[in-house]
Amino acid sequence: MTFTPFVDPDERAEKIAELHMACSTSCSRSKGVRIPVGFRNLKVLHVLEVVDVKRTSSKATRELGELTRLGKLRVVTSGATEKKCKILCEAIEKLSSLRSLYVEADKLDWLHSVSSPPPLMRSLKVAGHLGEMPDWLGSLMHLVKIYLVGSNLKGVKAMELLGTLPNLMLLGLRQNAYAGEKLVFREGAFQNLRKLDCSHNRELKEVRFEEGTSPQMEKMQFGPCRVESGILGVKHLPKLKGGVLGVLQGEMDAHPNRPVLRLSDHRSYHEQGDVVDVEESNTVRESSGHVVVVPRGSDSSQDGDNGDIEGSAVLEDHFWSCHFNGNDA
Repeated sequence: MTFTPFVDPDERAEKIAELHMACSTSCSRSKGVRIPVGFRNLKVLHVLEVVDVKRTSSKATRELGELTRLGKLRVVTSGATEKKCKILCEAIEKLSSLRSLYVEADKLDWLHSVSSPPPLMRSLKVAGHLGEMPDWLGSLMHLVKIYLVGSNLKGVKAMELLGTLPNLMLLGLRQNAYAGEKLVFREGAFQNLRKLDCSHNRELKEVRFEEGTSPQMEKMQFGPCRVESGILGVKHLPKLKGGVLGVLQGEMDAHPNRPVLRLSDHRSYHEQGDVVDVEESNTVRESSGHVVVVPRGSDSSQDGDNGDIEGSAVLEDHFWSCHFNGNDA
């Protein structure tokens, strides 16, 4: 068996010292580590997380683009210069094998500079301010799930782009990812969407599903939020089975699947006077401010985050963990 040196033998001691320094800071205030120059030699690397771009040199950041087999990447760009973020953009564009990308920062304006995203990407999480949806997102024909956190998106562009993605099955909008008052799922949009997670969007007052939208929707989650005008058009979702949802009772009565409305403790979040209570013995305990909807006769203990969609293991949600395995998440 032949081993290829990571770096030139004469530089080995220096590079080992750099790696030790990067690893020793992984428990510091930084959410990531600094990668050293020479990282490009790890040609068979599949998973890389979490890279602190601010602390990584421009040369090492550029080398990320040479990891042609990289399938999963997580980076933090808080405090990084505009120049270095542009270099990161160019590197990401070269990652032809990338399937999963997670980027995090207070502001993510640099994402608009991406022109040719990895075409085979299936999973994307963006945590930070965007303001407007990047145009390139509409080209991700293989995207299966996306989580947007704190993006402060406004207007109709975001939903128009997302609604055209043919393979999108999970949509997450969290922590003011959507800053508008009305969230509308238009006719013909989201043809493959199975799960919607819309939580902590404080400006949101109305959610509307038009006839012909989201025909595969099975589960939704809204909470905590103040949807004052209600969640309308639920009757247009023929495959809705349940979830965590704040809705008007009239909408539930009109739904052919007759899902059961269950209310958890902190009802003040919803401000909907005609949301009904059900018997305490059937109440499912969820996080604060959630209303739970499950199909009649279903076993609520089976209604977990993993395996929400039968036969779709890719939707198992590991986004909220800092440690990923090598599978697509």
